[in-house]
Amino acid sequence: MNVSLWPGHTVLVVGLGKSGQSACAFLQHRGCRVRATESARTPALEALAQSLTAGGATVELGGHTEALCDGSRLVVVSPGVPPTALPLQWARRRGVPVIGELELGARFCAGRLVAITGSNGKSTVTTLVGAMLETAEQPAVVAGNIGTPLTSQLSRIQFGTTVVLEVSSFQLEHVDRFRPAIACVLNVTPNHLDRHASFEDYAAAKRRLLTQQGRFGWAVVNADDPVCQAMASAAPGRRLEFSVQRPVRGAYLADGALWLVLRARRYRVMAAEEIPLLGPHNTANALAAIAIGGLLGLDPDTMAAAIRRFRGLPHRLERVADWRGITFINDSKSTTVEAGLRALECCPGKAVLIAGGKDKGSDFTVLRRPAGRMVRAAVLIGADAPRLASALEPVVPVRRAGTLCEAVQTAVRLAQPGDWVLLSPMCTSFDMFQDFEDRGAQFTDAVRALIQLEQAAVLA
Repeated sequence: MNVSLWPGHTVLVVGLGKSGQSACAFLQHRGCRVRATESARTPALEALAQSLTAGGATVELGGHTEALCDGSRLVVVSPGVPPTALPLQWARRRGVPVIGELELGARFCAGRLVAITGSNGKSTVTTLVGAMLETAEQPAVVAGNIGTPLTSQLSRIQFGTTVVLEVSSFQLEHVDRFRPAIACVLNVTPNHLDRHASFEDYAAAKRRLLTQQGRFGWAVVNADDPVCQAMASAAPGRRLEFSVQRPVRGAYLADGALWLVLRARRYRVMAAEEIPLLGPHNTANALAAIAIGGLLGLDPDTMAAAIRRFRGLPHRLERVADWRGITFINDSKSTTVEAGLRALECCPGKAVLIAGGKDKGSDFTVLRRPAGRMVRAAVLIGADAPRLASALEPVVPVRRAGTLCEAVQTAVRLAQPGDWVLLSPMCTSFDMFQDFEDRGAQFTDAVRALIQLEQAAVLA
């Protein structure tokens, strides 16, 4: 698909989330005639529509009109828009190319692209690689699914800039010529099955990151994940691996240290105990970042220094408070069963688990055996709490809560000294909250309010 864009060309943008808004701004800056369509209608979107219209765009909210496809040279779709959306069907029927905002940005990007995907850990690894480049004082931009659209950063990117991108399966549905110099797949486990028809379809979207690379590209893959290994076998370029289980050509854990093998040389990067993040999965994340950093030419000491300073991202096994011998952990970013299990494995004792929300097609029955060992009780919230309850009730006491504040209060009553009260929802947040950040912030506020209330009672 070879579509050039010049001033005066008409482009239809489908979806006015953050990526769609950024695409509109970029296209208007290039002098394109922008049309935009969005199924929702809110006061914020109406204000946005007025702003875009003032810049010459045609905007419709609250539905889609087929006529907007007429005369469009290209359709740019936001990642939140499913492939079955009507405007995309109309465009394909007319033979109009459909690409995503990520693909649009990559076509006009002057920098070296590093793309990181996976079911879990991609934000952490993306941020960590960016921190390594910053420590090395190399020009870098971190963007993509992490919350900063690539098209919004193009003016900052020059030849010689390394662009570190977090990439989701939704974004990979609409790439065509996206060929990063380094493509990393961290892990692939069932996720987003409410959007993808099957796990195979979800994995196929992830696989595109590797199969579209040229023969001079580098694939960095998890040697401990059989799905990643199968994907890597189809990649046309070169391969580097990372592993917490065995030595590999790449980065691995052995003898209590993190090692890098690259270009026939072996480097001891750092001791594993120096990683400041909780859990063995974060050791794997650090190894993935080291493998990428090695390919970028970063010095092992520089990478180690960046890892030692890295304190993780909010809402990912974030310690909120310690009170009455109970530790409160905010893992609101956990939207899969696998992420929840990883959080539980980090708990040194028992956990009172706060979970629930809008399910993504997960199989909650796999929680039963580990929950029986690691969970003292579960407090469930959200639309799909009944499905979680049916999986957990045979092995642990289960309580329901109508709000997150109520869930925290219930969890404290159930917890014992030495326990964690762990918010690890294993579901999306949109049934009760704006997003996972809002959910995590409300959990943190509820915990702190509870502590302050008791402290005030003691002083009274």
